[in-house]
Amino acid sequence: MKYLSVDLEACNMFVKGSVFSAGMVLADENFNIIFKRNYWINPLCRFAMKFRKPIDFKVKKGDLDDKPTFEELRDELASYLEDKDTIVMAHSANNDMFMFNEACKRAHVKPFDFRFICTQMIYSAVYDVENGIGLDKVSVQLGRTTEFTHHQADDDAEMALYLLKHCLEKTGLTYKEMLKRFGITPGRMLNGSFTPMRCAELGKLRARRKQKAFALQRRWQKEVKREGVVTMHVDARFFDLIKSHSKTVELRLADEKREAIKVGDEVYFIKNSHTPQILKTKVTAIDRFDSFESAYDALDHASIGFRDVGIMEYMEKMFELYPEEEDEGKDVLAFHLEVCEE
Repeated sequence: MKYLSVDLEACNMFVKGSVFSAGMVLADENFNIIFKRNYWINPLCRFAMKFRKPIDFKVKKGDLDDKPTFEELRDELASYLEDKDTIVMAHSANNDMFMFNEACKRAHVKPFDFRFICTQMIYSAVYDVENGIGLDKVSVQLGRTTEFTHHQADDDAEMALYLLKHCLEKTGLTYKEMLKRFGITPGRMLNGSFTPMRCAELGKLRARRKQKAFALQRRWQKEVKREGVVTMHVDARFFDLIKSHSKTVELRLADEKREAIKVGDEVYFIKNSHTPQILKTKVTAIDRFDSFESAYDALDHASIGFRDVGIMEYMEKMFELYPEEEDEGKDVLAFHLEVCEE
């Protein structure tokens, strides 16, 4: 038995299957690496990632003009992927399997036929978490940051391999025992489509989390009706950013209600949508600024949820929400938040 970890990178979000890099790491049953390769591929299209979170692939289309096309590499890739004695894996495998199929369609070549597992789902089941983990964080957890470059396909593939090894060691299970313990059914690539991997234990976990979240919403709905409770209405995008812990600062104009908020107080955010949701947070720190622009300049942009928004768009949004800011110049309060998990 061997393990084959794969990772694909695409160069054009508007062209399905525009794969320009295929990382493959093959290991024996004891996770000794047999080879680690990065197949550079001429994508036959331009790089176009403008509307995606910026990723520095350190390669441009011109660097790939003399590389083989996906059509030319298809059979070599298949010789590893379709080896019946090999367990194929990928992290967030559905993304890679989708790209494999689209690349085959685009190149007009025979689709692949193999089974696969997803290390993202396996990690979630082993650690009893719903949302998994990114490979950059895996490298930190496993202490392999010095030998890892995120979004370099062969490094990503190698890190996914190490993650599977780690999960087996943590549980003390063999690969076959792990499949049985967590109710894992490998996914399947066949005839240009794929069936995702299934994990019964992860399904149970998600069902429990859903029930817990429903009960929490019911409780918070009762709490916000109490006298003196501080609530803030936000649009769906910012609500989800706070909920995912990727946004930790909420900016608001100072007024009597907000001036009364102290560090340690609880603030309930209400999502403006057809299905309103509530999120309970605790204020961990408060900063004061004389304008939205000065707050924007002083604070980490990711913490206030503006990774991909320029200052003009940001200011326009703030003036739309608070038009009096243009004339009166009220103070702006930045509330640093901690999401309550209870």
